[in-house]
Amino acid sequence: MDFFIRIEKEREKLNKNENELLKYFIENAQDIKNMKIQDVAKKTFVSTAGIIRFCKKLGFNGYSELKNSLALTVKNQGEKGRVYTQSKTSSNIFNDIDKTKDMINDSIIDEITDLIHETERIDFYGEGSSRLVCMEMSRRFQLVGKQTYHYDDTSIMYLSASTLKEKDLVFAISMSGETSQIIRAVNIAKTKKATVVSLTSMSLNTLSNIADKSLFIYSTKYSINGINFISRIPAIILMEYVFNKYVEKYVG
Repeated sequence: MDFFIRIEKEREKLNKNENELLKYFIENAQDIKNMKIQDVAKKTFVSTAGIIRFCKKLGFNGYSELKNSLALTVKNQGEKGRVYTQSKTSSNIFNDIDKTKDMINDSIIDEITDLIHETERIDFYGEGSSRLVCMEMSRRFQLVGKQTYHYDDTSIMYLSASTLKEKDLVFAISMSGETSQIIRAVNIAKTKKATVVSLTSMSLNTLSNIADKSLFIYSTKYSINGINFISRIPAIILMEYVFNKYVEKYVG
């Protein structure tokens, strides 16, 4: 099983120091596969016993199983990270949808639906094609009586973020998790004590790190006539799943 899928349902159990250890493993994945546990302990200033506890907390038998799983996933992602031609895009999209479905953590989805129910206002932040996801989901939640906003202009997005209040909710959507405009808007929202839910491709990224709740998808790059694309279909499907869960719990 893919390393990121395997750990997703366990990540919530990690404390701050363990999250830093996970960040080290992911950022140094290429080196980890050739490192002994003692080498990692020296680099991270974590005891070998602490590393083993960390591995088991993520559902692995020990250090060797974790590093082998991570190495295999990085190798596979390297192959998937190549830009595909048009003839392969349809199968890649369905594979991405299946992988996204496998990563769904219903306990986190349930927490997010509670946040939606408790808030008076929801802002949706997205740039480029992610704006389409924001537009559609804003419209959906408006239909069930929620006060929602999405923005085509980043300056208005920043202004809106500055008017948020405690318990207001932000959905921030960025495939890379590194879109500077979205990160800036989210940081403004955090200063107002708003709650932030991120939606990004599966990776260790800035946006998911600063969010209160994180949703992840798989989305493969592909190319048509020399132009690169990243599908937002898995993002739309995951957000629609959140919407349907909210409706079932609080509206239906």
